Amino acid sequence: MKAIVRFRWIVLALWILAAALLIWKAPNMEQLVREKGQITVPDGYPSTLAQEIIDKHATNKSHSEPFIVIFHNQKKLTKEQTENIEKTINQLKDNKDKLGINEITTHFGQSDLKDQLVAKDGKTILAMLDVDMENKEVKDVRATLDKAIQTPNVETMMTGNGLINEDVVISSQNGLKKTEIITVIFILIVLILVFRSVVAPIIPLVTVGLTYLVSQSVVAFLVDKLNFPLSNFTQIFLVAILFGIGTDYCILLLSRYKEELSKGNDTFGAILATYKSAGKTVVFSGLAVMIGFASIGFASFKLYQSASAVAIGVIFLLISLLTIVPFFMATLKNKLFWPIKGDISHSQSKLWGWMGNLAITRPLIALCIVAIFTVPLLISYDGDLSYNSLEEIGEEYESVKAFNLVSDSFGPGEIMPVKIVMENDESMKSKEYLGLIEKISNDLSHTKDIGKVRSATRPVGKLMEELYVKNQVDTVSDGINKGNKGIGTIKDGLSDAAKSLSKSTPKLKEATEGIGALQNGTVKLQSGFGDLQNALSKIEKNIRKSGTGTKEIKSGVKKAKTEAIKLKNGANELLKSYQTIYSGLDQLTPKYIEVNAGLKEVQKALANLNGNFTAIEKENPSLQINQNYMEIKLTVQGISQKLKTELTPGMSALNANLAKVTNGLSQANQGLSKITFGLNSFASGFDQIISGLEKIENGLTLLANGQNKVVNKLPEFSNGLNQIAEGQIKLQKGFSPLNGQMNQLSDGLTQSADGLGEIKNGLSDANSFLNKMSKETPIQQSGIYIPDELISNKEFQQVFNVYLSKDGKVTTFDLVLDENPYSNQAMKTINDIENTVKTSIKGTKLENAHIGISGITSMNHDLQNMSNADYNRTVMFMLAGIALILVILLRSLIMPIYLIASLLLTYYSSMAITELIFVNLLGHSGISWAVPFFGFVIIMALGVDYSIFLMDRFSEYRHINVKESMLLAMKNMGTVIISAAIILAGTFAAMLPSGVMSLLQIATIVLSGLLFYAFIILPLFVPVMVRSLGKGNWWPFISNK
Repeated sequence: MKAIVRFRWIVLALWILAAALLIWKAPNMEQLVREKGQITVPDGYPSTLAQEIIDKHATNKSHSEPFIVIFHNQKKLTKEQTENIEKTINQLKDNKDKLGINEITTHFGQSDLKDQLVAKDGKTILAMLDVDMENKEVKDVRATLDKAIQTPNVETMMTGNGLINEDVVISSQNGLKKTEIITVIFILIVLILVFRSVVAPIIPLVTVGLTYLVSQSVVAFLVDKLNFPLSNFTQIFLVAILFGIGTDYCILLLSRYKEELSKGNDTFGAILATYKSAGKTVVFSGLAVMIGFASIGFASFKLYQSASAVAIGVIFLLISLLTIVPFFMATLKNKLFWPIKGDISHSQSKLWGWMGNLAITRPLIALCIVAIFTVPLLISYDGDLSYNSLEEIGEEYESVKAFNLVSDSFGPGEIMPVKIVMENDESMKSKEYLGLIEKISNDLSHTKDIGKVRSATRPVGKLMEELYVKNQVDTVSDGINKGNKGIGTIKDGLSDAAKSLSKSTPKLKEATEGIGALQNGTVKLQSGFGDLQNALSKIEKNIRKSGTGTKEIKSGVKKAKTEAIKLKNGANELLKSYQTIYSGLDQLTPKYIEVNAGLKEVQKALANLNGNFTAIEKENPSLQINQNYMEIKLTVQGISQKLKTELTPGMSALNANLAKVTNGLSQANQGLSKITFGLNSFASGFDQIISGLEKIENGLTLLANGQNKVVNKLPEFSNGLNQIAEGQIKLQKGFSPLNGQMNQLSDGLTQSADGLGEIKNGLSDANSFLNKMSKETPIQQSGIYIPDELISNKEFQQVFNVYLSKDGKVTTFDLVLDENPYSNQAMKTINDIENTVKTSIKGTKLENAHIGISGITSMNHDLQNMSNADYNRTVMFMLAGIALILVILLRSLIMPIYLIASLLLTYYSSMAITELIFVNLLGHSGISWAVPFFGFVIIMALGVDYSIFLMDRFSEYRHINVKESMLLAMKNMGTVIISAAIILAGTFAAMLPSGVMSLLQIATIVLSGLLFYAFIILPLFVPVMVRSLGKGNWWPFISNK
């Protein structure tokens, strides 16, 4: 100390030089927080394992971040607004490379995504961006994208975990600036009130200010070069704790220096006396704080470790207290307390004197007062914690506002689903593995609080019923029903056809006999034509020989006309008979063709049915030993074979014969039509002859010529009759075997109808069995059968690209939770998810697959497990370190026990107060999850300072009575401790305007805890323990006291 005082100017110069150099060269702390200060989960936890698997199989190795773009309107989006949104998204697609966008997911062009990306009320539309973040800052990417997404007449905003974290950083930095300013102003005011001097307050501010600048710069170098743990809390804790305890220590030193000066010591003597007594207290107090924060280094969680930077700050603080403060003491001397003149004696605390007297003389009353304040708080304390980072900052930040909007419009779980990542040692692009994936998806869909599961077999989060055997059985059943109806129709048609054939057999026989009669009539008609031709030739000769005998000729012509009319009528009757037969056959032929086609369809349906039997037997092997089922199957196969070998060929032959007969009748009809037409012309010719005879005098020549024409036409009639005769011969030959075939066909149709009846009955029995099986088996338990054509489907291949890696070895499941993904209830679901997946894959080919679970919910779940483990471990290290310091300083094993107990009582009481304010009154879901840890560390580390202040002074008076020494220590240290508590509480109260929820809660815990400890626990509980133990306070070193 002598050397420091002697070379004090050099010491100060070294401080200023070191501070300037470090500040000049140190990396930017705010930038380091963005780069290295984000919360991460260590290796070995499900969320980190999931990310490792994804990175391992990713085709694009660059780091990317999901951004959610929200297009919103207070009312339902109009057609014009929707078109504007689509234009904006198209512009994003066109500028993907420029904007650094890897992929855009939108419902425009993908209608199946509409339910996921368009709100039901039509007010909000989402677009999902996967943004390349390689060597980029979130703030820079946000600024660029924010300009690109602006849409006319539509409110646009973005959110996502990265954006929310960025806003937390911004909020923390803004809070830090506010805290720094408020802290300095507050400390200055309090110090002026404490010392009643305008000079003394400058000493702590300069000392702690230099310490803060140097320690922050050193921490920045360590973070940049050695990856020292860093978080949003690091700088704020440095400010609050260094200014808090630094000011406390300065108050202690300056108060003791003032006290020593009041005793008449010179400046140098007062400085030595101060550091010999209060200096030792400061060093041990600082060591206690340093050990407390250094013990955080044993934590595995980076966020917790980041507070260990305070230990570095405390080291520099102790150095500055031992170097800078003596400089001001030695330089300013009595002027340090200007404008106070004359008596600068140290005043005692009347409040602590009264409370100490109460605790020593009325210990039970003192304990009752402590119980009144603490017991109700401890009873009401639930320990509810919140992992909702959205509560860290308010809706004035766009990312939080956007998240809440999406949560209200789509459900809280839709925006940040839980993602299961499963890695296998071989490709899962096969029917067997897809079946397992669907089984896992189905099991997960029945897990509590899971609203939707999206996977390779459920791309839109809905059950694909066509994959399940139950649905396939229902399809087969429907097909059998339709087939049965068709078979029934065919059966009825065959029966009707058989009956019609039976009825038409006698008519066919009559038609055959009629053809013979027609043939005879045709022969006679031919003979009559010959006679007619001879008669007409004679008439023509007679006409040409002379013009006489007109009456005879006229009489002959009339006879010839009568014969011609008879011929015409006979030909007409013959033509009508042929036309009737042809019409009957023409109607019968299509029916036979329809029957033949129906038989082929039946044969095809039965063949397909055999294939369905094979698929059903594959999924339900037990059917092969079912007797009823096998009888049905054999019956169907027998009928199918009979149709194939007998009925179908017979029908084909019959149709061919009918075609030949029909063609013959068609030719006959054509010949008869010509004869009829000729006979009509012939009759007209007779009329002309008769008319000519009546005018014989004027037209014998015409008559002869007309007669010549008639005679010349008769050979054509004779030729037509020859064709008719030939057609009749063919028709008779065709009809002769047709009688026998008609009988065979009728019998065959009857047998076919009976066979189809058996098929129908068999199919009805099979359908009844399938319906019973379908109704009694839930769809999820019916088994899965994935057709080959589904796997090769192009749309299904797109699903593979989303939920299966390129090599097929990794598959993912997106779980949309019913709860807010940040909520405690959602975090509880993670354990259920893990258990469900393990149970689902047990005994399958995926039993040894590597499984990770990512998403904010899984990450928070890992943080919970990790923070709980770290909390317990760090608490033990910290308590052990503080206890060791107290044992060494107080030379007692007893005092550390009740001092630590008093601090624990203070901690849990302050936690209860904080929970009462933020949870019970303000309605938050819980205390921020990191707050209990930091609150414990700060309360223990800073609270032990006041214990050391008091108990070290108490040990100074160990030569007098325990009660008197305790009371004297309280009177002398009361003002110092109360002032220190107020200052430290005030520095943390400076965090309240920061707007960061965790800082508000930590500030509340420290503020309430330190004041609670300074005004209730320390002045009432500790004196009672000291009084009760007496000389036992120094056990096991009593002999030395």
